[in-house]
Amino acid sequence: MKRKDIVSEKAEKQFMALVRAGLWGKDAEMEFFPENEVPDWKGILYLGKTQAVLPLVYDGMTGLPEGKRLSGPSLMKLIAYVDRVEKLNADLDAAAGKICAGLAAEGISSVLLKGQGNAVLYPEPRHRQCGDIDLYVGQENYLKAADVIRKWPEVHHEAKETSKHVGFGFGHLEIELHKMAFEMADRKTDAAFRIWETEELSSGRAEVLPGGEKVTVPPPMFNVIYVFCHGFHHFMESGLGLRQICDIVMLLHRYHSELDANEMEARLKEFRLLDEWRLFVSLAVRHLGLPASEAPLYIPDKQDITDKLLQAIFDDGNFGHHKDLPDFSRKPALIRKLGNLGIHHVIFFRKLKFSPRQAWLYYLQMWRNGLKRLA
Repeated sequence: MKRKDIVSEKAEKQFMALVRAGLWGKDAEMEFFPENEVPDWKGILYLGKTQAVLPLVYDGMTGLPEGKRLSGPSLMKLIAYVDRVEKLNADLDAAAGKICAGLAAEGISSVLLKGQGNAVLYPEPRHRQCGDIDLYVGQENYLKAADVIRKWPEVHHEAKETSKHVGFGFGHLEIELHKMAFEMADRKTDAAFRIWETEELSSGRAEVLPGGEKVTVPPPMFNVIYVFCHGFHHFMESGLGLRQICDIVMLLHRYHSELDANEMEARLKEFRLLDEWRLFVSLAVRHLGLPASEAPLYIPDKQDITDKLLQAIFDDGNFGHHKDLPDFSRKPALIRKLGNLGIHHVIFFRKLKFSPRQAWLYYLQMWRNGLKRLA
């Protein structure tokens, strides 16, 4: 069933009001919840799930008048879901602290990317929907760190290595050990990013997770641009959820006073992403309540395209898992490959209106990667 068959315009507005309330720890704006109407909970919960922000929706709901709140079995399911997210966050925090300490004992410094390091920026850190543990150790320590982790009793399997990282099962959690944090879509900008990444992640900022675990996170400027680049990459390649935009919002809210706008502009120009940054930060201001004063390089003239970006995010869902496109994963090999090729072309044409230059770069990268695998 298509999203637009489930989610009304009313549900979209109510959903965004609840996300803003949860994101900022405030009561929801009641103009979106008329006195004599019941909130469109079916649509709200669908968006919360597909955008990976259900715990924020829950937090926003608690500020509604009692008659407007979710009730009955649906409320019980939501509470149980939030409880699971809280527990998983606690487990990830504990594991991240243990892994970082274990590597440090072997003389390997590590930097915690995304995830738990960003969760601490939220009003309720354990209500950020979580995933795996991403640790950067750099090229020099990568092989040594992987050998150290393989020997730990909690590790029970190893995932196929990619150009950026290798994955491990760590109890019921997943670790991604990174020799590089990110890859750009074209070689020139990727080379520039690699130099900057190596310099910036040679040190970081100490952070304490909610359980008291001590970790290192990236410096503020790198963290903001990296999280944006990572989110934009997923948007162009498959799709992303609102959760990634919320991370950008929380990073800017915490670190905006430490960011040099001129340096940020120079970096984004170097990576050919300045216009794309302005589009994403416009969404953060217009739809997620980030004060314009905390939004570096924000230009308030992108209303139409920003609204279309939000709809595209709604359409794709978290990491593109909820797109209204055929699923060829269980088809025979040839049909699967041809079907997926067709899907990549649909995604390419959908993204052209947001960033023609980057859409073409990702299109060419798709062919390069495909031909490389074929060879």
